[in-house]
Amino acid sequence: MLYFLVHKKLGRGKGIDLKFLVKILKFIILLILLMLYSIIVKANEQLISVKFQKAKLNTVLKAIANQTDYQFFYNDRVNLITGPVTIDIEKGTVVQILELILPKEKLAYEISENQITISIRRQNTLTSIEPRQENIQGTVRDTEGKPLPAASVSIKGTNKSTSTDQNGKFEISALPTDIIIVSFLGYKRQEVSIAGRKTINISMQRDQQTLEVVDVVATGYQTIDRRKFTGAATKVKAEDAQRFGVPDVSRMLEGQVSGVSVQNVSGTFGAAPKIRVRGATSITGDNKPLWVIDGIILEDVVNISNDQLSTGDANTLLGSSVAGINPDDIESFEILKDAAATSLYGARAMNGVIIITTKKGRAGTQAVSYLGNYTTYLRPSYSQFDIVNSYDQMSIYSEIARKGAIDYALIRNNMNSGIFGNLSRGLSTWKEDGTPLIENTPEGREAFLKRYIYQNTDWFKTLFNNSLLQEHSVSFSNGNNKVQTYYSTSFLQDNGWAKANGVRRYTANIRGNYNITDKLSIGLLTTGSIRDQKAPGTLGQDSNPVTGVVSRNFDINPFSYAMNTSRVIAPFDENGNRENVTMNYAPFNILNELDKNIMELKMIDLKVQGELNYKLPKNVNYNFIGAYRYASTGNEHKINETSNLSNAYRAGTIYGVEGIENSIIANQNRFLYRDPANPDARPMSVLPYGGIYITNENILKSFYLRNSFNWNLTSQKHYFTAFASQEIRFLDRMTKDMTGYGYQFDKGGVPFIDPNIIKMTVEGNLPYYKMQVFSDRFVAFAANGTYSFDSRYQFTGTARYDGSNQLGRSRVARWLPTWNLSGSWNIDQENFFKNQTFFNTLTLRGTYGLTASMGPATNASLVLRSGSVNRPFIHEQEPVINIDFLEKQDLTWEKQYETNIGLDATFANRRYQIVLDLYKRDAFDLIGPMRISGIGGEAIKFANYADMKSRGIELLFKATVFDRKNWGWKTKLTNAFYDNEITSIRNEPNIWNLVNSVGAAKEGYPHRGLFSIDFEKLNEFNGTPIFVNENNEISNNVFLQSIQTNYLKYEGPVDPTFNGGFYNNFNYKNLNLSFLVTYSAGNKVRLNPIYKNQYSELDAVSYDFLDRFLAPYENLSPSIATSRTSSRLPGDQVYNAYNYTDQRVADGGFIRMKQVTLGYQFPKKFFGKSIFNNLSLNLVANNLFLIYSDPKLNGQDPEFYGSGGVALPIPRQFTLSIKAGL
Repeated sequence: MLYFLVHKKLGRGKGIDLKFLVKILKFIILLILLMLYSIIVKANEQLISVKFQKAKLNTVLKAIANQTDYQFFYNDRVNLITGPVTIDIEKGTVVQILELILPKEKLAYEISENQITISIRRQNTLTSIEPRQENIQGTVRDTEGKPLPAASVSIKGTNKSTSTDQNGKFEISALPTDIIIVSFLGYKRQEVSIAGRKTINISMQRDQQTLEVVDVVATGYQTIDRRKFTGAATKVKAEDAQRFGVPDVSRMLEGQVSGVSVQNVSGTFGAAPKIRVRGATSITGDNKPLWVIDGIILEDVVNISNDQLSTGDANTLLGSSVAGINPDDIESFEILKDAAATSLYGARAMNGVIIITTKKGRAGTQAVSYLGNYTTYLRPSYSQFDIVNSYDQMSIYSEIARKGAIDYALIRNNMNSGIFGNLSRGLSTWKEDGTPLIENTPEGREAFLKRYIYQNTDWFKTLFNNSLLQEHSVSFSNGNNKVQTYYSTSFLQDNGWAKANGVRRYTANIRGNYNITDKLSIGLLTTGSIRDQKAPGTLGQDSNPVTGVVSRNFDINPFSYAMNTSRVIAPFDENGNRENVTMNYAPFNILNELDKNIMELKMIDLKVQGELNYKLPKNVNYNFIGAYRYASTGNEHKINETSNLSNAYRAGTIYGVEGIENSIIANQNRFLYRDPANPDARPMSVLPYGGIYITNENILKSFYLRNSFNWNLTSQKHYFTAFASQEIRFLDRMTKDMTGYGYQFDKGGVPFIDPNIIKMTVEGNLPYYKMQVFSDRFVAFAANGTYSFDSRYQFTGTARYDGSNQLGRSRVARWLPTWNLSGSWNIDQENFFKNQTFFNTLTLRGTYGLTASMGPATNASLVLRSGSVNRPFIHEQEPVINIDFLEKQDLTWEKQYETNIGLDATFANRRYQIVLDLYKRDAFDLIGPMRISGIGGEAIKFANYADMKSRGIELLFKATVFDRKNWGWKTKLTNAFYDNEITSIRNEPNIWNLVNSVGAAKEGYPHRGLFSIDFEKLNEFNGTPIFVNENNEISNNVFLQSIQTNYLKYEGPVDPTFNGGFYNNFNYKNLNLSFLVTYSAGNKVRLNPIYKNQYSELDAVSYDFLDRFLAPYENLSPSIATSRTSSRLPGDQVYNAYNYTDQRVADGGFIRMKQVTLGYQFPKKFFGKSIFNNLSLNLVANNLFLIYSDPKLNGQDPEFYGSGGVALPIPRQFTLSIKAGL
C-alpha cells in the first residue's frame, strides 16, 4: 500500500511531497501499533468457556486449567467454603470467571506468571454455621457495558424475584449458597452462584436465536424497542445482505427489502445504482435516499441525480456515496420508509433514509477476523446479443454499395470509414515499383475484401478480460466493561473487466468506546478511504433534439464499442500489427485509444467523529455527536498526442497524420478552427502539436454538530419517553476544472500552446479553466414524545423545524415545520388474545405526517455571471454580465403528506413473519424549471410548479420452514407495488423529451412516462418509415422539438411499478446453500437506436436488418435508403424517429438469478489447539442469468442504459470467499 501511494504521488518526474509521505508513514505506524496491541491483548487475555451445574470448585478449576496455561494451588477447605458452583460463560477471561465463582469476602486469589494461588481470607469474627438471608446487590449489563433495565432476577428454586431499574441495578435477599437466575429477552439466560458474595455484577450475552424477537430500531437519533416503534422500518443484518465479490455497499440491499428498488443502470465501480425507497418523490430533483452512517448524514461528494446516473458521464464514478465503505465493517442496515420512521429527519426525509450501523468492540471479547474475496469475471458473448456476423454484415455492405453509399473515389475522405476506406486508400497508394498497393480491378478488390468476409471479430474477447478482483479485510476487536475498541483495514484491487478499467481501494476504520464512569461515556471514530481508479477517457453526452440522436464524441467505451462496431473490422492485420480504420477523419484503433486516452481518478475521504453520553438526574440522558469530513477527488483526463481525438483536431492540415493538406477533409472537419476575422481563410488546427490534459477537482468539507436530550420513565403500566435535539450542518463544495491544450506527453510534458486555442475559447465563451464554490448552511430543531400503556397502546408525536440558505429568504420559504402523528396497537398483549396459541405477536400501526426535501434547489439568490458578447472579431467583443438566476425569495421546500397503515405478525412459534404496509403520498410544491414571460431577463425560472400523488403496498414474508438439529431451510419473500401520477405541472415537454429512453414528466402520467411516436407504416415504394406527426398528419417528418404532444402514444412508466426478491437458505450440518432471485415489472424500455438515414461501414447491425424492406408492400424493418432517397428525405430525424416509435419498445419486466452461494463452515474440532476459532469457505456466483425478459429485447439488459462513457453493465462473476477468525 505504501509503495503504491508513494509511487503514484511522487512518480512521473514530480517533486517529492514530504507532507504526503509523512502522513502515510504516520498512518502505517498507527495501524501497526494497533495491530500489535491487539495481539498482546489476545495473548494476555485468553478466552475460555465453562458450563457447570452445581459442580465442585476443583472440577471447575480443572476445566479452566485444561483450556489455559495456568496451574492452580489451593487448600481443600476452599471447596467447602465455595459450595456448589453453577456457571455458564462463553468466551470469558480467567479473571472474569474467578470473580464469578469465588466469594470475595472469604477467598482471595493471586496470579503470578502461569500460577494462580487461592487463599482463605482471615475472619475477624466467627461466622454462624447456620446460613442466613442477606441482601444481594448487583448490576446487569450487556457486553458493551450498557445497563439492561427491566431484566428479570430470581432465586433458583424459590418464588423470589425482582427486576433491574433504569441503571441495570437490582437488590434481592438470598442465602449465600443460593443461585441467581438472570434473564432478559434477546440475551442468554445466566445462572450464577452467590457463593457468599454480597455484590454481583453480571454481563449478559446476546442470544442470536431470539434476537429478532427483541429487535430494536436504530433511527440515527434514537434506539427504540420495535414493539414500541410506530413507523415502517426494515432491519437487515449485514451477514444476510452481504454479497461476496460485490464491493459496493449500495448494491447489498437489492431484493432484500420490500419497497426498496435497486436498478443497476451502471456496473462500473463508484457508479451508484438507481435506488428508490417507495418510488420517486421529486420530478426534477434528487430521488435518492438519505444515507446515515453511525448517526451522521453522509453527503454526496458530487451531487448527481438518479436521472444523471444513466448518462455514463465521468462524474458518475463519484455517484455512490458509500463506495468508500468496507462491507465487512457493517453490522446492520435499517431502512426507514414512512413519515413516522423518518420524522426526525424532517425536511431531508422525503426520499426515505438508510441507516448503516458499523461494528464496534464488545466487552469481554477479543477477536481477529479475516475476509478474503477472489473474484473472476466472465466476458460477454455474442450469443447473448442481437448482432450479425461478418458474413451477413458483408452482404449488407454490398447492398449499401449498390445503393450508392460507397464510392471508392470519395470514401477515403469520409469522416468515418472501415475496410472500404482502407480499400480506397490502397487503390491510390503506389508501391516503389510504380504499381498500386491494390489493383483497381474486380479481382484485386475482391482479393482485398475476401479476408473480411469471415473475419468475425470477437470484440468482447478483444476488449474484455476474465480478470481477477481481490478484496482483503482484516479487523481486530477487544474490550472490557470500561473500554471497547474496533479497528479494521481493507484492500481491494480490481484489474478491470474491460480494457483500460481498474481500481484500487484502501479503507481504514478505528473506533473506541470508553465508559469513563457509570454516567459518562464517550466514543471516537475515524474512518478513511483512498481510491485510485482508471477508466477510458470520455466527454459529455450530447442529446440533439433536432436530429433525434443521443451521441458522445470520441466514445471509446469498450462495451459500447463492441455492441456498435461491425465484426468485419479487424483489430490486427495479417502480420499481427494493429490495424487502423478512420474515425473523425483520423486513424483509429480501439486498442490504441484505450492506451492513449484514459482517465485516472484519485479520491481520498476522511471522517473524524466524536460522541458523548452523560446521564443526568431524573432519567435524563444527554448526547452530543459531531463529525468533520474532508473528501477530495482529482480526475486527470490524459489525451495523448497520438490518440484519435488529438489527431482529429489536426486532420486535413499539414499537422495531420499524413502530413499533407487535404482541403476536402479540412472543409468538412468540425474540429478545426474558422477564424471569424478571416472568413475566407482555410480552417486551421489549434492543436498542431501535443495532446490535451483535462483536470477536474472536487473538494468537500463538512461539519455536523448535534445536541440531544432523551428522557424516559416507567411507572407500572405507563411508559413515557421524550426526545429533543438541535443540529447544525456547515458544508462547502469546491469544483475546479482546467483544460491544457498542447500537452506533449511523449516529450516530457512540455506544453505547446497555439494562441489560436485561447482565441477560440474566448470567442466561444468556453473558458479553459473555472472554479465554483457551493456553500450549504443548515440548522434544525426537533422534538418527539412517546407514550405506551401496558405495552399495548403506543402514541408518538414528532415536530421538527428546518432552515436552509438554499431556499428563498422569506421566512415562510426558508424555514419549514414538519410533523408526524403515529400510533400502534400490540394486539397480542390483549387479554382476549392470550388464549390463542397461533399468533406470537400481532401489531397494527398507523401514521400521518408531513415530510420535505429541497429537491433540485441549490440557490435562491440573484446570480450574475461575467462573460463576453458573441461577436466575430475580438476587438469588437465587450465584457457582459449575464443573469443566470433572478432572486427567488419565495422558493420553498418540496413537501409531502404521507399516510401509512401497517400490520406486523409472527406466528407458529415465531417461525413465520409477515409485515404488510399500505401507504398513500401527496407531494406538492415540487420544484422544477418553468417557462415565464422573461421579464427581468430570465426566461426559465426554477419554481414550485408541480404536485404528484402516489400509493403503494409492500409485503415481507419470512419463514423458518425447517429448523432441525442438522438441517434447516429459511426463506424470505419481498414484494412491493408502487404507482404514481403527476396531478399538476406547469411545464412544456417537447416530443424529444417524452420519447427518449429516460422519459419525461407530463400531467396525468407517472413521474417518468415513456411515450412513442405513432408508427403508421413503411412507404410501399422505398421502405422509409411514415408516422403520425405532431399535427396528427401522416408524414415521414416529425418535428421533435414541437410541444404539441397530444398525438404521441403512451407506453408506460420508465421505472418499475412492481419489484421484489425471493431468498432461500438451506443448511445441512456445516454445508450451506442459498440463492437470491430478483424481479421487477410494470415498466417499459426503449430499444437501442439502430436505424439511421445513412449507415457507416463501422456500424454493427441487428438481425432485424436481414428482414429489412426489399420489395414493395413488405411491412418489415425499414429499408436501407439509397443515396437518392436519403437526399430527398426532410432531414436526419426520419430514420432516427423510427427508433422512437411504438415499434421500438419492449416490456421492462424481468426475473434474474442474482446470486447463488455454496458455503462450508469447518467444525471446531478441525482446529484442535490451533490459533483459529472459525473458518468458512464460500463459492458465490453473482448476476448469473436472466430467467425471463421480453424476447423483443434480444439480449439488451432491461436495467442497463447503453449510454457509453464510463458505464458498463453488471458482469457475471464467480467468487471464492474465505473467512477466518482467530
